[in-house]
Amino acid sequence: MRHLEGRNLLAAGVIVEIALIYALMMTESLAAWFVIRFLGGLTGAVLFVVTETWMIEIAPEPHRGRVMGLYNTTLALSFALGPLMLSITGVAGPTPFVAGMTLMALAGMPLLFAGRYRPSSVEEPAFGVVSFLKVAPLLAIACFVVAFKDLAASSLMPVYGLRVGLDESAATLMLFFGAIGGALLQLPIGWAADYFDARKVLIACALVAFLGALVWPLVVGSKILLWITLFLWWGFFAGVYTVTMILAGQWFKGVELATAMAAFGAYWGIGAFAGPLIGGLSMDLWDPYGLALVMVIVSGGFLIMSPRKGLYGPRSAPGE
Repeated sequence: MRHLEGRNLLAAGVIVEIALIYALMMTESLAAWFVIRFLGGLTGAVLFVVTETWMIEIAPEPHRGRVMGLYNTTLALSFALGPLMLSITGVAGPTPFVAGMTLMALAGMPLLFAGRYRPSSVEEPAFGVVSFLKVAPLLAIACFVVAFKDLAASSLMPVYGLRVGLDESAATLMLFFGAIGGALLQLPIGWAADYFDARKVLIACALVAFLGALVWPLVVGSKILLWITLFLWWGFFAGVYTVTMILAGQWFKGVELATAMAAFGAYWGIGAFAGPLIGGLSMDLWDPYGLALVMVIVSGGFLIMSPRKGLYGPRSAPGE
């Protein structure tokens, strides 16, 4: 983003995504699908980095928490609506692809009315994606932990529910109530970060995430208690990411903020890969309670880390 304008990058990304969806529609080659999806992932990463950098940097400081809360609410709802759209269009034929291309085009329409964006500072960043772990370990590990939990829970929680005796409908509703909490609680958490110390809000989110991980396996026998617990657990766990974005906006500006957002994507990807893998292995080793144990360990580790004052603020990059 040092040399390219943000709006043009987003517009190009939208066009490429539409072209890639069209390419998926036109081929049934599995090998081609792998390549196209890989390119789609790269393009999506660019869209996320530019969008989040732009949004964090221009959001007024007194309202940044609410802006990021609204952003993450919208993002969570969009993930939930994707499967709903497929239930309407079906998965066969061109209809789901046409719907996807249409939605991408609609998503790009606001760019016609947006101003131009360049980072406020275009100096060479003092760190890279890898060294971000040393510069801001709290933020990097937060991204890893939230992605670990999100993908492990989304992939394995219905399986867990079935194995502890829930029927298929109740096991599926575990995901539904969790996802609703992840969407609806981000705005109030962002509001709290605006009015109170963001550090204390992050610690509170980490505490509820840990307590929720302890409690939800114990209340599986009561569906109402289970769904309420999952609503809160999922929502406050997602709140860790919302507050992490707010802290990134406080600590970094310009190209360094863009680099931080790229690092967010990288550490999120590592967590998203590790979560289902480790969660699945843990369930094989201790069926099915290994998943719950892993969630307690991961959330507990982050809770122990979150109150450390020395982690609140960027450290010197390697070599400085």
